[in-house]
Amino acid sequence: MARIRKISVVMASAAIAASVLTPVTAVAADDSPAPAPDVCSGGWRSNVYGYKATHIGKGPVYKDGPGGTMVITRTTAEKVGSSISGTAGVTVDFAVSQAKAEVSRESVKEVSWGTDHQYRRNITSGRYGNTQYGSWGHSATWEKYYELPNCRKSQRTSGGVKVVNKAVGFRYWETRS
Repeated sequence: MARIRKISVVMASAAIAASVLTPVTAVAADDSPAPAPDVCSGGWRSNVYGYKATHIGKGPVYKDGPGGTMVITRTTAEKVGSSISGTAGVTVDFAVSQAKAEVSRESVKEVSWGTDHQYRRNITSGRYGNTQYGSWGHSATWEKYYELPNCRKSQRTSGGVKVVNKAVGFRYWETRS
């Protein structure tokens, strides 16, 4: 036990001697480095955000009722494309590529189908059944803006975008009339 104490004292003495011999450098508060510069480089930017799953219908809305059973057989060819609303800014190709990266690899510019699809649905008594064929895609918001070097947005333009997916089928809903 005495040997362990002796080693501890020798190590502590060496540590004290090292701290005395090593110069200490201090930085005054006024000599601190400048804050980091903004990381924004400025320039035109495009963005698509706020994706929400939605059915993008194409063609007629079929209505049946009140009550009973709705049976629909589609045997036509249709296509539906991704679209953008607004006056300027983002292309459909850009919106689809963003959707592929952020939401679904199944996102496409246009989807077509040759339907031989039968849909059967019981309608609630006293209600009307409605259905429409289309793509199960996404709606979102697009924006184009000029990014200033301080990261603020200037000259912002925005609008809506509907991006279709390869998944297609009927959407069903009921109404009172």
